[in-house]
Amino acid sequence: MGGVGKTTLATQIAQQIQNQFDYVFWRSLPTVISFDEMMIDMLAFISNHQESKPKINRVIHYLRTCRCLIILDNLETVLKTLDIQYSNFIKIIAETNHQSCLIFTSRIQPGEITAMENWSSSVRCLRLLGSSEIAFSLLQSKPLLGTEPQKYELCDLYAHNPLKIKIVVNTIINLFNSDIKKFLAENTLLVNNHINILLEQQVNCLSELEQQIMYYLAINSELTTITDLKNRLPDISRCHFWQAIENLDSRSLIEQKAGEYTLQPVVREYVREQLKTKYGWKLDKRDNS
Repeated sequence: MGGVGKTTLATQIAQQIQNQFDYVFWRSLPTVISFDEMMIDMLAFISNHQESKPKINRVIHYLRTCRCLIILDNLETVLKTLDIQYSNFIKIIAETNHQSCLIFTSRIQPGEITAMENWSSSVRCLRLLGSSEIAFSLLQSKPLLGTEPQKYELCDLYAHNPLKIKIVVNTIINLFNSDIKKFLAENTLLVNNHINILLEQQVNCLSELEQQIMYYLAINSELTTITDLKNRLPDISRCHFWQAIENLDSRSLIEQKAGEYTLQPVVREYVREQLKTKYGWKLDKRDNS
């Protein structure tokens, strides 16, 4: 999920283990002009400027002869442009013997990695969830009025997501005189412009079927079984339905609890409001039939 702290964690890991490597190469992919440009920079760096052409086989050579740590941040920004060069690059590194390491952060888990995770000892994935400890410490760092239970309730509402907590704290300070109780008394989730943009980036790129599934989960505050969800979409093939579920799960947009599905509260509020006009009439039609 966006804002959960992927880049922060990758930064801390790099700082802690950098002494175990000969070279550390970091790129924030939204700032990279092209895959070839990144490869040229990488090869020039790890070859001490002996290489100047974007050749993957030469990268693998240096990953074998040196201990290199490569970090690619925000991989989803290039995956959604259908740039298969990055996916192929990751796949080759995962399947080749060497003494180096590649870490990438992404809101989307690439299909190649999903397929390899359970079958290759060299591939590991960590789904980063919100941290109650970090979220609570963020609240403690500001002069907010409120009891510990109120602070934990606020953290729960925003799924312990650090970025969302920071956004809502600013609103509580500016509009509610720093009083958490007054904010909670409104009995509504704040989905302001900053959180809107964050969620919009993740929801707008979904297929129509995936958005429908999100909407049906949003209007049902209870846990929803696969059977109930499939009954809402009787005209969709089972194959397409399961592909949509897997994609939503890989993007951390839905949560699974004991085989049933739900949405985080703030995601539910956003989807319910933003997709109501688009899908609400379909639900009403089915409920009345």
